[in-house]
Amino acid sequence: MRKKTIRRLKRTTAVFLAFFILLGAIDCFFLIACAAVDRDARTLPSYALEDITEILAKNKADWTEEEFSTVARQTGILARDRLAAIPNQTLAQFQRALYFRGETRHDLVAFTTPHDVLYDPATGEPYTAPIVPLEAGDIVLTSTCHTFGWRNGHATLVLTRDRLLQSVSLGMNSEIDSIYASNAIPWFQSASNFMVLRLKDADAATRTAIADAAMEQLADIPYSLIVGIFTKKDQGTRPEGTNCSHLVWQAYKNAGYDLDSDGGPVCTTRDIANSPLLEVVQIYGFDPVKGW
Repeated sequence: MRKKTIRRLKRTTAVFLAFFILLGAIDCFFLIACAAVDRDARTLPSYALEDITEILAKNKADWTEEEFSTVARQTGILARDRLAAIPNQTLAQFQRALYFRGETRHDLVAFTTPHDVLYDPATGEPYTAPIVPLEAGDIVLTSTCHTFGWRNGHATLVLTRDRLLQSVSLGMNSEIDSIYASNAIPWFQSASNFMVLRLKDADAATRTAIADAAMEQLADIPYSLIVGIFTKKDQGTRPEGTNCSHLVWQAYKNAGYDLDSDGGPVCTTRDIANSPLLEVVQIYGFDPVKGW
């Protein structure tokens, strides 16, 4: 009887030991994967910080083309109409944020997916970057989510000035959220990088129509990792499954715009970031010259 008890104890100990070794191996793997992608977590501009206080002291109506270009490069706000709409004193905050180094930490958003969050070493709290006023049809994306060393990123579609549509993770349907919710735009603002993109050569009415259609058709769609792999990529107005980048792609595809820059079976967040149909409104944490 005693020998049986000892054997059971040994087997139980072996199982627990194997389990903890496995957890340790997974933990080491994640640490290595995170280290491998750290160099891409945040990129400061490849050009030098400049003093723009004299330009910001002027009325924008008196700015030259060169001054507009300088402020755009120094703030990351590349769309002139959004740049013109932001008060001069606020533009100084955008410049500080663009050149802020901070400290990148990996916060888990799912068991296998870390999210690169920028922390302020002075406060120990996440750093919140300013973001341009958002308009219907804008796309906000980041490369900061990564799984096993691959930067899958995250993307969302702005529906109105206070609502957006996104597909977040397995087990969750796509949903309409408040822009101000903690898992919405503030989540991007605390990330180590993000971009705001919009459709080129399209007026506000066109972009709003795309957002309105997405609001009606693409909410409450189950999350799927296999869209375009084992199912059709283009599933029309009511897909069977979607994910963050596919959701944005499908919204624009339904309006006749293919945002997949490489035309492959799967549309990734990076494919959208490099779409020639989009222009950069704001860039932060990516080199404004090289992008993603």
